Amino acid sequence: MKKFKRYAFCLPYLAPHLAGLLFVTAIGLASTALSLVQPYLTKLLIDEALLKKDTDSLWQIAGLMVGTSLIAFTFNVGAGYLYTRISAKVLFAMRSDLLKHLHGLSPRFYSEWKTGDVLSRLNNDISEIQRVVADALLSVLGNVGFLVGSVVILVGMDLKLFAVGVAVLPVAMWVAWWFRSLLVERVREVREKSADIGSFLLNTLLGHRVVTAFDAVGREGALFSSRNDGYVKALLKMQLISYSGSGLPGMLLALSTAAVFWVGGNQVIAGTMTVGTLIAFLAYHMRLMTPVQALMGLYTNLVTAQVSLERVEKLFSTAPEVREMPGARGLGVVSGAVELKGVSFRYAPEKAVLDHVDWKVGAGQIGLVLGPSGRGKSTLADLLLRFYDPAEGVVMLDGVDLRELKLEDLRREICVVEQTPWLFPVSVAENLRYGDGKATDEQLHAALASVGLTEAFPDLNAMVGERGLAISAGQRQRLAIARALLRKPKVLVLDEPTAALDEASERLVTDGLRKHLPDTTLIVITHRTKLREIADTILDLG
Repeated sequence: MKKFKRYAFCLPYLAPHLAGLLFVTAIGLASTALSLVQPYLTKLLIDEALLKKDTDSLWQIAGLMVGTSLIAFTFNVGAGYLYTRISAKVLFAMRSDLLKHLHGLSPRFYSEWKTGDVLSRLNNDISEIQRVVADALLSVLGNVGFLVGSVVILVGMDLKLFAVGVAVLPVAMWVAWWFRSLLVERVREVREKSADIGSFLLNTLLGHRVVTAFDAVGREGALFSSRNDGYVKALLKMQLISYSGSGLPGMLLALSTAAVFWVGGNQVIAGTMTVGTLIAFLAYHMRLMTPVQALMGLYTNLVTAQVSLERVEKLFSTAPEVREMPGARGLGVVSGAVELKGVSFRYAPEKAVLDHVDWKVGAGQIGLVLGPSGRGKSTLADLLLRFYDPAEGVVMLDGVDLRELKLEDLRREICVVEQTPWLFPVSVAENLRYGDGKATDEQLHAALASVGLTEAFPDLNAMVGERGLAISAGQRQRLAIARALLRKPKVLVLDEPTAALDEASERLVTDGLRKHLPDTTLIVITHRTKLREIADTILDLG
């Protein structure tokens, strides 16, 4: 049982739906009871109606068969519908919690993990966990109930014939268990190969311009073929074990059915058993194997789903680099003064990106951060948003260490426009409302006007395309700035804000920023020394 302790992870997600699951289980047990009645009705049909040529009994038994079948059908449909509703809620809760956890991880995590692998765990692995756990709850009681009921009825019909029918059952179960114990590693390999293909396809599609420009379609096809070959080999190994694990026990169970035919047939010939009893016995015996195989299959699913549990737990166990401290303080009135005192930061232990940096930007001032690539300019923006914390020193807002503040308050008052801004594949309006979800259309138009995009987007419902690729690089950058303006932050950090703009557009944007946010502290990260003229204070990381 130790191997199943991991499933305790699922209990908090199932607990809110316990009443519903119990109700579904009760319906399932009622359906099971009706299923147990039907083979016995076959015995009565043959022995009491057909052989005795009793028309009244024929009608009564036929009516019972139809009635029990309709009720069982209704129970099965109801249980399936309710199960699907509960199952969908459990699946959403699991994915929602993992998504929230992933959003709390630092950019370092996303630079080290393959996106396709993360998506595979968030989508496929959680779906597998939910499916197996919910199926386990529903099927264990139903199958055990059917198994116990069938055994009781079979023993009551003929103990000797029952012993013949189950003689090979322990061997069949051992064979199934042995094969399925080999399945875990094969399942893990298939999942990893599948995730690898997902990552490859995602990257090759996102990089389609490079693939086409460098005439690398053939190269990408060869790489895809190689990965697919590895996946197919792993899949075939898994399926060979899976088919063997179900086929051999099935063959052994078929032999036991043949033995029941032989022994029971002789009893009918000898007159010690009725034809109806033999047919009903065979029906129960054949149905007896169904819950046994289902329970063996459930055991296999529980074992193999541990691969998915391990993969999901690895994501949940990845701790955020930044956490809100207990008792973090909220922000009152913010003026927007930013100060760095002895700030050092390194991505690798041997190399400091920032080394004992001191700098101060007064409230409402414009601070300029200069320096070549790789000197920590963009890292400074990450520190201000607390995507990371400094290894040494402090970053302060209005004289308060950022680590003492609530993250929600901090990120409401400090906003960053990145060098390569991310736009969602939705409309202009929807992208802008990430800055202010309650902004009116008039406010959206005003923000667009501040960055010179009024003529470009007269229709707020215009779509920007996947990652904003339906519009130009300059428009993407200005749209991201307009989104930040709607946020009305007290500190606005602009990482290479005019890299994709010409000189006229650059002036339009810088003037629009100050007009729209006259009291906001602006920190401009750039390599353009020409912007020195607009700065009140400069940090040169060169």
